[in-house]
Amino acid sequence: MFWQGEPLIFQRKKTKELLAFLVDREGATCTASEISGSLWEEGMDSNKAGQNVRNLISDLRNTLTRIGMENVLIRDRQQVAIRRDMIDCDYYKMLAGDMAWVNAYKGEYMVDYSWAELTAGKLYFRDGNK
Repeated sequence: MFWQGEPLIFQRKKTKELLAFLVDREGATCTASEISGSLWEEGMDSNKAGQNVRNLISDLRNTLTRIGMENVLIRDRQQVAIRRDMIDCDYYKMLAGDMAWVNAYKGEYMVDYSWAELTAGKLYFRDGNK
């Protein structure tokens, strides 16, 4: 996650993962329950999970505001998403068929996050691997 060539610094470690999760969802809205279930697989009390997600969204919003990109985040009631068209992302370029990015893909996708395994599988088979 970079802004003008520099890595974005978040107040909370999981905020980077939240942003990655929202990028993976390609602009689809996500509920706090979906986010907490993906980011904390071991589960937790729903009140605590909801508060944790609110804290991450707040940190993400503050970070994006700091760089003048607050419009990237879409918040509607109990859901959150990103504006896909405002993000310069190799994953999105690859999905669009940009051959430079398709050819650059080496079979790895967000390897630090278990929730990304489904997308990794789709990319693997899309790439023509069997």
